[in-house]
Amino acid sequence: AYPFRKYKIKQEKGRHEFLTPDELKKLETVEVEEESMRHVLDAFLFCCYTGLRYSDFCQLSPANFIKVNGKRWLHFTSVKTGVEIRLPLHLLFESRALGILDRYPDIGSFAALPCNSEVNKQLRKLAGLCGIKKRITYHVSRHTCATLLVHQGVAITTVQKLLGHTSVKTTQIYSEVLSSTIVRDLKNVQRKRKKVKMFPDKGLRTSDFIDNR
Repeated sequence: AYPFRKYKIKQEKGRHEFLTPDELKKLETVEVEEESMRHVLDAFLFCCYTGLRYSDFCQLSPANFIKVNGKRWLHFTSVKTGVEIRLPLHLLFESRALGILDRYPDIGSFAALPCNSEVNKQLRKLAGLCGIKKRITYHVSRHTCATLLVHQGVAITTVQKLLGHTSVKTTQIYSEVLSSTIVRDLKNVQRKRKKVKMFPDKGLRTSDFIDNR
């Protein structure tokens, strides 16, 4: 079963771009024959489930993957901030990053991506194949990871540590995006309820109160 099927996340205009669970599913299941494009897609998805920046992903080596009590962790120091980050890959998003990693025995080759602009060009093609209209860049993977973690109820301070944010204020942005979405959705529900009879002859249906847009 797809782990995020029950989550419905709406994009907030003027905020960080991120992918919804449905959009992630499209990328995971799209058929890609070109090897270089498949590589870019797998790297992007790996970062959707780990929150790595492009610069950190490209620095990965076998030494960054360690075992703690028999479980694989990713341990690295951020190129941008110098913050040390430890990620329990077996606990993040049902180990989906590990599933991708296992397809690439040579970590060095997996981390050897083209330049960022070329990668983004490939991602735009992939988005087109999937019918995703958002302008996807590699950094969208990091925003996607953060948004999914917050939406699942992971504490802001924990998300901060997982992403290596130097300030919790940076992480708080993702919570604010979701909070404003929740308020808007509840208002939509209220408006719908006003249009429905409180005691209709045939009874109320759950679908009458859900915004399926």
